[in-house]
Amino acid sequence: MSEPVPSEAPALLIERYDADLTRAIRSLRVTRRPVPQPGPGQVLVRIEAAPCNPSDLLFLQGLYGVSKALPTVPGWEGAGTVVASGGGWLGRRLVGKRVACAGQTDGDGTWARYYLTQARTCVPLQRGLDLERGATLIINPLTAIGLMEEARRFGAQAVIQTAGASQVGRMVLRLASDAGLPLVNVVRRDEQVELLRSLGAEHVLNSESDAFDEDLGRLCSDLRVSVAFEAVAGDMTGRLLEAMPRGSAAIVYGALSERPCGAINPIGVIFEGKRVEGFYLGDWLQRRGLLSMLRLTSRAQRLVRDGGLDTQVQRHAGFDEAVEALLHYQQNMTDGKVLIRPQRCAD
Repeated sequence: MSEPVPSEAPALLIERYDADLTRAIRSLRVTRRPVPQPGPGQVLVRIEAAPCNPSDLLFLQGLYGVSKALPTVPGWEGAGTVVASGGGWLGRRLVGKRVACAGQTDGDGTWARYYLTQARTCVPLQRGLDLERGATLIINPLTAIGLMEEARRFGAQAVIQTAGASQVGRMVLRLASDAGLPLVNVVRRDEQVELLRSLGAEHVLNSESDAFDEDLGRLCSDLRVSVAFEAVAGDMTGRLLEAMPRGSAAIVYGALSERPCGAINPIGVIFEGKRVEGFYLGDWLQRRGLLSMLRLTSRAQRLVRDGGLDTQVQRHAGFDEAVEALLHYQQNMTDGKVLIRPQRCAD
């Protein structure tokens, strides 16, 4: 049975995009939004936790590939309890269930007390998986799993990844280790080198080192690296391609440098079959059928529950604390996610 739902509830609102990320974050304000009523095939989720991901920061800047009519509530994923259904077998079945949810429609996002979404996009949480870990179940774990499937599609014998100390990077490290796939991890600071080594990484390179390109080329040759998971963009894309052998591919799934992919040698593209491809989780998931999606989310839950794809959380923040927390996250992403917790703000 659906529980009583208020007519309006608190949320974080963005009224304009701003390429300056600090200004974009500071412009967020707490407001009260009408709580939407679910229509056919939709459910209303009372959000308990919602993370900030790099994709959320790009959205605040107006740089993400999906935009929304403003003003709107940001937030691409979260977890909570389904409190109302607009009808349909699946929606009715989900009422009262704890779910992870994500979506990129034009409606309000998950940085709100209540979130409207399609019932088919909700992932019921398995026993033993709490809402905090459920909040980060979809984007990062499925990105890591998807990238590893792309490596298999290319027949890679070894892989490079940039942003190796990121949350996705640590998950790729675990999956590559489980698969016995040699992995070269690229980071930007010596402390990140030590961090990854403490997590079991064998090959870690600091891109700020004077010997980086030489060491990268040697490892790519020795390990026969043919696929790069590229989260940085800028000149790093070309440097990776240059180091890899003919027929290699750079799979770009992020743009942490906020710069276009560059330094790409046309000779390698023309005569050596090197290429750059994009990876967008939303499109990758849409190409999979329902059974494939169920298998993917079941595997992700199992790995998250058992600690294999755990997400580090550096801070929990109510709406009133969110701006300060997000500004800190902007400068300290390696420390873990910020989880926005709507229940800290009185309804």
